[in-house]
Amino acid sequence: MMAATGLYLLFEIPFGSLVLDVVGSAATREEIDRLEWIGRVFTALAALIVVWGWLFDRFIAGLADLRRTALALALSALVVVPVVHQLVWHLVEGVVAASSPAARQRAANAQLLRTELFSAKPRIDGLVLEPGALSRPEWKAFAAAAPLVGIADPRALAAVAPDFRELLRRDVEDRMGGPVRFREKEFEPALAELRKAYGAYRDGLAARTAALQPAEAQADSRWREWREFMMRVSDKTMRFDTAEVRNLRAKLAYKGLHLADDQDPRSERDFKRAIVGEASKPAEAAFDAKVREALGTDGALPRDIDTFARFAAQGPVQAKMRSLLGLDASEPPLPVDAEGAAFEKGVYRPVSEAVQRKLSAAYVGDPSSFADGGANGTLGRDVFRAGIVPPIALALSLLGILVHVFKFSNYAMILRAQHLPGNAGRSRRGRHVRIAIAMGVVFAALLAVSPSTTRLTSSSFVAAADAGAARALPWLPFAAVSGPIRAEAAIYPLKHVLALFPHFSAVASYVRSAAR
Repeated sequence: MMAATGLYLLFEIPFGSLVLDVVGSAATREEIDRLEWIGRVFTALAALIVVWGWLFDRFIAGLADLRRTALALALSALVVVPVVHQLVWHLVEGVVAASSPAARQRAANAQLLRTELFSAKPRIDGLVLEPGALSRPEWKAFAAAAPLVGIADPRALAAVAPDFRELLRRDVEDRMGGPVRFREKEFEPALAELRKAYGAYRDGLAARTAALQPAEAQADSRWREWREFMMRVSDKTMRFDTAEVRNLRAKLAYKGLHLADDQDPRSERDFKRAIVGEASKPAEAAFDAKVREALGTDGALPRDIDTFARFAAQGPVQAKMRSLLGLDASEPPLPVDAEGAAFEKGVYRPVSEAVQRKLSAAYVGDPSSFADGGANGTLGRDVFRAGIVPPIALALSLLGILVHVFKFSNYAMILRAQHLPGNAGRSRRGRHVRIAIAMGVVFAALLAVSPSTTRLTSSSFVAAADAGAARALPWLPFAAVSGPIRAEAAIYPLKHVLALFPHFSAVASYVRSAAR
């Protein structure tokens, strides 16, 4: 049990450092998702070790034999890890699903704080940034805690920056990742969908042509018969007066062929067009249905499109493109063949500005658009999740560390007591009291050697955030922002040292690789 607990601590302690390193940077949503997944794995392992400890205690007490204990240990690993892993996921998703549209709107606005923090020249009222400040542990802890405070109380982070629209522009472009990343992640998949639609269009044309070929052959045959008829009734002169032309039209109508008013029954071209037109109605309907299914929108397309560029320029196709990129129908057409600077000017900038216009109205207006099913429902869930995952991960990590450091120390003292005479060191309550006191002393020592104040904790900005959090979160035992900043600044160096060891590099690489 000491080995299992110690192995767990070798990963859990540096995990807290990784959480702060990821959150204390311009992390992507994919990195946050992977961080959450890894955190759930470690939480599940922490629960498993607790269950193993209970099973081990039963074995030591003689309540279960070795064979039964070994079987229980194996079965519990198969049950506890996936159950707890999914339980934590459902817990987070339940909190996200229960969040109100207003809370999601505040989360979106609080996310702007992080965007401003990691910009080239952050501008935050009441806060003076020093060079390299964002690499310090107190700043990383602030980046993790501050958005959560903003979700709880919008007044706490109300004075983010002097220019809201500039913040929004940076946030949108940060999420879009620049022209190259946008093209790779969003524009190329949209083009792939359009190329599938173009393929369906070409298939529809081929099916339409195949369906019309018998009608064209039938038109040739029927025209020959009709021409022979006209030759007989005109004594081979093919001359008809107005009344006779009306009779010819009536004769064709009687046979089921209806000519338009501008079509002449004596004209081979008009006769064949009428026959093919009647036969083509089912083929044209099938073609239009296939195109409508491919594009997901109504609208007729010419039958003679022979290039993808011309296809993509059609109105219904542009509507499909705008829909795939989340743009309104009123946005101008987007070129599909632009490269380099032309792509940035003709596609990336218009899309970015359109997203900014939509979000600008949503961020400061009615929060109902952030409700599930609303225009910004997915965005609201994502930013709310991104705001609560780091604090939850840090809280569960700290809880796991405290519990298992306690357990590890307890096992060590039990082993030590085996070599002491009599009952020395065998009192369970005495062990627990000594461990709790020792852990308190160690934490107090870490706090003592860490700076009591920093440029961050002494700033009027953090003071205002603490005051706002005290109103919104009165149940917290210490200031919601400056408290975690001081605590993490004290214990981060120890976590970071363990994070540099080779055993943890694979975990860190897995999380960081999501940004590539």
